[in-house]
Amino acid sequence: MLDEMIKLVTSEQQVFPANFVAIDIREVLDKVRQAQIVDGEGLLKIAAALLTIKLVKKNVIGLEENTSIKDLAKSLGTYDEIVSEIHKCVGEDGSVRDGASERLKQLRIDYRRVSEQLRKKVESFVNTNRTYLQEPIATLRDGRHVFPVKATHRSQIKGIVHSISSSAATYFVEPEEFVSLNNDLRELREKEEEEINRILRNLTFKVLERVEKIEQDLKVLAHLDSLYARAIFARQYDAHVIYPSQEYEINLISARHPLIDRQKVVPVDIILPSQKSGLVLTGPNTGGKTVTLKTVGLFCSMMMAGFPIPCYENSKLPAFFRIFIDIGDEQDIKQNLSTFSSHIVNVIKALELSDSKTLVLLDELGSGTDPVEGAALGLAIIQRLKELGCKFVITTHLTPIKIYAASDEKLVSASVEFDPQTLNPTFHILMGVPGASHAFEIARRLGLDETVLQQAQRFIGQEYMNVEKTIEKYQEQTVVLRERIEELEKEKQILEQLKAEYEAKYAELKKKKIEELDEELKKTYNHIKEMKKQIDEAINKVKKKNQNLETLRTAARLFEEQSKTVREFELLKDQPQIPSGQPLSIGDIVRLRNGEAVGKIIGVKGEKFVVDFNGIRIEAHPAALVRTAVESRQQPAESVQPVYNGLGKPEVDVRGLTVDEAEPVIEDFVDRLILSDFKIGYIIHGKGTGRLAVGIWEILRRDGRVKKYRFGTPNEGGTGVTVVEV
Repeated sequence: MLDEMIKLVTSEQQVFPANFVAIDIREVLDKVRQAQIVDGEGLLKIAAALLTIKLVKKNVIGLEENTSIKDLAKSLGTYDEIVSEIHKCVGEDGSVRDGASERLKQLRIDYRRVSEQLRKKVESFVNTNRTYLQEPIATLRDGRHVFPVKATHRSQIKGIVHSISSSAATYFVEPEEFVSLNNDLRELREKEEEEINRILRNLTFKVLERVEKIEQDLKVLAHLDSLYARAIFARQYDAHVIYPSQEYEINLISARHPLIDRQKVVPVDIILPSQKSGLVLTGPNTGGKTVTLKTVGLFCSMMMAGFPIPCYENSKLPAFFRIFIDIGDEQDIKQNLSTFSSHIVNVIKALELSDSKTLVLLDELGSGTDPVEGAALGLAIIQRLKELGCKFVITTHLTPIKIYAASDEKLVSASVEFDPQTLNPTFHILMGVPGASHAFEIARRLGLDETVLQQAQRFIGQEYMNVEKTIEKYQEQTVVLRERIEELEKEKQILEQLKAEYEAKYAELKKKKIEELDEELKKTYNHIKEMKKQIDEAINKVKKKNQNLETLRTAARLFEEQSKTVREFELLKDQPQIPSGQPLSIGDIVRLRNGEAVGKIIGVKGEKFVVDFNGIRIEAHPAALVRTAVESRQQPAESVQPVYNGLGKPEVDVRGLTVDEAEPVIEDFVDRLILSDFKIGYIIHGKGTGRLAVGIWEILRRDGRVKKYRFGTPNEGGTGVTVVEV
């Protein structure tokens, strides 16, 4: 499905709306499930999500190709009735519309009528009692209209006191004549709220009736959204879908960790064949060992989760059900764990639970304790991992582990490349090559005193230094070989390109020869047809006059036979017949049954023989061929003896000449080549447009003395030279 989604994204087909985030309505649906009334805004969110379901279903089903995504989209439901009802009852601002029900519509009409009565009554009251009021306005207290009456004039206004200001200077009074209208307004407001709640409750229950299907569809959309996001990632990072390989091998080609800047990341090749148990990666600090380790673990996890991986599309990864990782320093004061202890705790768990479907990644195996003991313990851990049958990748600086990995047939030794000139890491991985730590070189570059370095070398011993030097030389030679291989690959590509060009031009020239042969046959056949037509017309004329009719009929029969001969020759090329006499075989000298051209059988292709007629190769059925003892037609003897001019070297340069100008030069060159000790000559004509080469090949084709000819190899001059053999 991810592969299908990547193709959709690549094709720029708009399947998903821009506001795909609208489908996340889990909080609203939780209220629906609890039978809580959902307000207008919540219902609008539900309607938007249901519309998204409809849009996605329509777009995906409308795709031309049948895909798994299309089948998944067909399962999505249709919610037009619910969406229509929500939009009918709820406005864009989330409020319930007047037309949601007839009762609500009438209640709001009555409410506006009473409000208008109150407004007019308030204006009248304010104008009449302005002197008794602190301010000429009405305010609301608990939804009822009251007036700010001065304390000194409280007795002048009959009504209900709702509140008194903090200074006791103002009384908020509801006059008696306002009580009835306030009661009516409040009653209408309460009835309106009841009707609104009834409408929202009904809409909520409509959603509740299909909430399970809605939630199921939203999960489908969430899955499609996840696929869509991964497809976008694949396009941005040039990532590919890697299917779990049945072969138990890790083969990551041009792998790029996605968290490293795409402009700076160095692609690496990580190869752990099926017959090998583990990969031991060595080399200097900051060289990329840990990043490589993390890349393996991350890519295996991404593959199992259905994520595209930034690597070459033919990479392979097996399906791992467990991945144990020990990377970094996890000291814990509370648990009394040192660096070494924290590593060992992780290793113990890995050794307890690992099996053939497990990947183990251990960074800096054997570190955090005495190097001798750490190396011995590391070797024992590697041995145990091999016995468990799991795959593992380990990084280390310890020389005993490096040597062990280089000599164990179940392990692959690898290193991060280090430039000995600049003393900088290149971040490339060298498979099959252990790596030196370069601790002294790095320390020297950072400015450590030379006397301290010399003292360190004396302490470490000459034997260890010799091992490190050997590893360094081995790595340097590998780098040189890798560069040479890259150069040879480039040269190979150039040679393959030249070969393709040569074969294309050779095929073109060969095609032209065959076309010319066919054209000659067609011309002959058409000529005979035309002659027969003329004779038929003459017969008709003579028939009318009854003059010399028999003579013309004889001529007509002659032309008819010739025409039939040509047609039979064409048919023999396509209609197999059983030849009479002894069967033909490769090496026989033959001629066309209806022709004089003599050639040699050089091969078999299906039911046909391949016959070489002086450089032109034709496929013909056995019935079209006749064995002959004559290899070629003899040329009449010349009465004039040629004078031989010596040939210093077997080549002639005709560059810059036209075909007509080159023809006598080439014929003279062939004459002299035959009389010389050379049997192979070189005609230099250059590449140019190819017209001169085509003309030269036509001249050679017609020359019976020429056995064969071809373009030169790259060393001989390529398509700018024709090699001729006499």
